[in-house]
Amino acid sequence: MKQIIQWLIFLIPIASLVLIGDKTLRRFLPVTLFVTVVNTLIYQAAYHYNWWREPGLFDWEKVANIPWVYSAYLVATIWIFKFTYGKFIVYLITNLILDGVYIYIFMVSNTRKNGISNRRNVTTYYIFNDDWSSPFNICFSDLV
Repeated sequence: MKQIIQWLIFLIPIASLVLIGDKTLRRFLPVTLFVTVVNTLIYQAAYHYNWWREPGLFDWEKVANIPWVYSAYLVATIWIFKFTYGKFIVYLITNLILDGVYIYIFMVSNTRKNGISNRRNVTTYYIFNDDWSSPFNICFSDLV
Protein backbone atom coordinates (compact mmCIF):
# COMPACT_ATOMS: atom_id res chain seq x y z
CA MET A 1 0.00 0.00 0.00
CA LYS A 2 2.89 2.39 0.79
CA GLN A 3 4.33 1.93 -2.68
CA ILE A 4 1.00 2.65 -4.36
CA ILE A 5 0.50 5.85 -2.37
CA GLN A 6 4.04 7.01 -3.10
CA TRP A 7 3.69 6.28 -6.83
CA LEU A 8 0.44 8.27 -6.88
CA ILE A 9 2.10 11.17 -5.03
CA PHE A 10 4.89 11.01 -7.62
CA LEU A 11 2.85 10.65 -10.84
CA ILE A 12 -0.34 12.70 -10.32
CA PRO A 13 1.40 16.07 -9.82
CA ILE A 14 3.67 15.49 -12.81
CA ALA A 15 0.64 14.55 -14.94
CA SER A 16 -1.05 17.81 -13.93
CA LEU A 17 1.76 19.78 -15.59
CA VAL A 18 0.09 19.02 -18.93
CA LEU A 19 -2.72 21.38 -17.88
CA ILE A 20 -0.49 24.25 -16.81
CA GLY A 21 0.88 25.42 -20.17
CA ASP A 22 4.39 26.11 -21.42
CA LYS A 23 4.36 29.85 -20.75
CA THR A 24 3.35 29.44 -17.11
CA LEU A 25 5.86 26.64 -16.61
CA ARG A 26 8.72 28.75 -17.97
CA ARG A 27 7.60 31.77 -15.95
CA PHE A 28 7.53 30.06 -12.56
CA LEU A 29 10.23 27.42 -13.02
CA PRO A 30 13.02 29.51 -11.40
CA VAL A 31 11.09 30.01 -8.13
CA THR A 32 10.02 26.37 -8.24
CA LEU A 33 13.61 25.18 -8.54
CA PHE A 34 14.63 27.50 -5.70
CA VAL A 35 11.88 26.08 -3.46
CA THR A 36 12.98 22.57 -4.44
CA VAL A 37 16.57 23.33 -3.42
CA VAL A 38 15.34 24.77 -0.10
CA ASN A 39 13.19 21.67 0.52
CA THR A 40 16.14 19.42 -0.34
CA LEU A 41 18.29 21.28 2.21
CA ILE A 42 15.53 20.92 4.83
CA TYR A 43 15.34 17.18 4.14
CA GLN A 44 19.15 16.92 4.39
CA ALA A 45 19.08 18.68 7.77
CA ALA A 46 16.26 16.40 8.90
CA TYR A 47 18.25 13.35 7.86
CA HIS A 48 21.43 14.58 9.54
CA TYR A 49 19.74 15.59 12.82
CA ASN A 50 17.42 12.57 12.79
CA TRP A 51 14.23 14.66 12.75
CA TRP A 52 12.37 12.22 10.52
CA ARG A 53 12.80 9.28 8.21
CA GLU A 54 10.66 8.60 5.19
CA PRO A 55 11.07 5.35 3.31
CA GLY A 56 11.70 6.17 -0.31
CA LEU A 57 10.10 5.03 -3.47
CA PHE A 58 13.48 4.06 -4.89
CA ASP A 59 16.26 2.05 -3.25
CA TRP A 60 18.89 4.77 -3.80
CA GLU A 61 16.94 7.59 -2.17
CA LYS A 62 18.04 8.02 1.43
CA VAL A 63 17.90 11.73 2.26
CA ALA A 64 15.18 13.51 0.29
CA ASN A 65 11.91 11.79 -0.46
CA ILE A 66 11.63 11.90 -4.27
CA PRO A 67 7.80 11.82 -4.55
CA TRP A 68 7.40 14.74 -2.14
CA VAL A 69 10.36 17.00 -2.89
CA TYR A 70 10.79 16.50 -6.63
CA SER A 71 7.16 15.98 -7.61
CA ALA A 72 4.44 17.10 -5.19
CA TYR A 73 6.16 20.18 -3.70
CA LEU A 74 7.62 21.17 -7.05
CA VAL A 75 4.34 21.04 -8.96
CA ALA A 76 2.32 22.52 -6.08
CA THR A 77 4.63 25.55 -6.09
CA ILE A 78 3.97 26.12 -9.79
CA TRP A 79 0.19 25.86 -9.32
CA ILE A 80 0.18 28.15 -6.28
CA PHE A 81 2.20 30.81 -8.06
CA LYS A 82 0.04 30.48 -11.19
CA PHE A 83 -3.11 31.39 -9.28
CA THR A 84 -1.71 33.82 -6.70
CA TYR A 85 1.13 35.69 -8.40
CA GLY A 86 0.75 39.41 -7.82
CA LYS A 87 -1.79 38.91 -5.01
CA PHE A 88 0.31 38.76 -1.87
CA ILE A 89 -2.55 38.40 0.66
CA VAL A 90 -4.19 35.66 -1.43
CA TYR A 91 -0.80 33.91 -1.64
CA LEU A 92 -0.34 34.02 2.15
CA ILE A 93 -3.85 32.76 2.86
CA THR A 94 -3.61 30.01 0.24
CA ASN A 95 -0.22 28.92 1.49
CA LEU A 96 -1.37 28.93 5.12
CA ILE A 97 -4.46 26.84 4.33
CA LEU A 98 -2.63 24.32 2.12
CA ASP A 99 0.23 23.89 4.59
CA GLY A 100 -2.21 23.49 7.48
CA VAL A 101 -4.21 20.86 5.58
CA TYR A 102 -1.03 19.02 4.64
CA ILE A 103 0.57 19.07 8.07
CA TYR A 104 -2.41 18.63 10.38
CA ILE A 105 -4.77 16.52 8.27
CA PHE A 106 -2.96 14.65 5.51
CA MET A 107 0.34 13.97 7.24
CA VAL A 108 -1.12 13.02 10.61
CA SER A 109 -4.04 10.97 9.33
CA ASN A 110 -2.52 9.33 6.28
CA THR A 111 1.26 9.18 6.24
CA ARG A 112 1.78 8.16 9.85
CA LYS A 113 -0.93 5.50 9.81
CA ASN A 114 0.39 3.98 6.58
CA GLY A 115 4.00 4.12 7.74
CA ILE A 116 5.13 6.54 5.03
CA SER A 117 6.58 9.03 7.47
CA ASN A 118 8.11 8.73 10.91
CA ARG A 119 8.65 12.06 12.67
CA ARG A 120 11.11 11.49 15.49
CA ASN A 121 12.61 14.52 17.15
CA VAL A 122 10.38 17.30 15.86
CA THR A 123 6.80 18.35 16.61
CA THR A 124 4.00 18.83 14.10
CA TYR A 125 3.87 22.52 15.02
CA TYR A 126 7.54 22.93 14.13
CA ILE A 127 7.00 21.28 10.75
CA PHE A 128 4.03 23.58 10.06
CA ASN A 129 6.02 26.65 11.08
CA ASP A 130 9.00 25.62 8.94
CA ASP A 131 6.83 24.64 5.98
CA TRP A 132 4.90 27.89 6.14
CA SER A 133 7.77 30.26 6.76
CA SER A 134 9.98 29.12 3.86
CA PRO A 135 7.58 30.23 1.09
CA PHE A 136 6.74 33.33 3.14
CA ASN A 137 10.41 34.34 3.12
CA ILE A 138 10.69 33.59 -0.59
CA CYS A 139 7.70 35.83 -1.33
CA PHE A 140 9.23 38.69 0.69
CA SER A 141 12.48 38.31 -1.23
CA ASP A 142 10.41 38.79 -4.41
CA LEU A 143 9.14 42.14 -3.13
CA VAL A 144 12.56 43.60 -2.34
